[in-house]
Amino acid sequence: MNAQGRRLIERITHPAYLEGLRDKSIDDLRTMRDECREAENEVSFERRLCHARIDILNAELANRSGEGTTGNLVERLPEILGSLGHAEGSEPLPERAPDLSIPRSADVPRRRVEQIVGEQILARLPQLQPAEIEGIIENLKEHEAVLSTRRQGLHEVLDVIQGEIVRRYASGEADPSAALG
Repeated sequence: MNAQGRRLIERITHPAYLEGLRDKSIDDLRTMRDECREAENEVSFERRLCHARIDILNAELANRSGEGTTGNLVERLPEILGSLGHAEGSEPLPERAPDLSIPRSADVPRRRVEQIVGEQILARLPQLQPAEIEGIIENLKEHEAVLSTRRQGLHEVLDVIQGEIVRRYASGEADPSAALG
């Protein structure tokens, strides 16, 4: 598959993406930075979908074991999804301010997460055995770990691009006021 046929994140994290960075125009660098931000938003959105489903499934298991708040899971969704203690093992507050907007290509990450646990599984959640729910949680955690690694790679590329932009501003090769206009 050629570079154009790849997903945005795959294209950005491929070593060829940063080749010839010093020879690119400042506008090209800004475009690359915007692409990185777009891809990061998509990956972060997919991670949030995983976390939400993990939280829902953990709440169901806690409810069954008597450890959690009892009651209708659907009625408790705002409480479950609004809690600060997201998905066991999730990372602390991010170093970067998260973009909580929904990406343009939201259907793609949504479909990938729904392959692991879609609405059909959530609809029959009361009939699932605890071991089956725990297996789904593990699959979601594995997928989230892959996404976290991809996101880290994106941040590394973004840092290199941003570093080149800053270098040009500091050296006088580029006019920072042009970015404001």
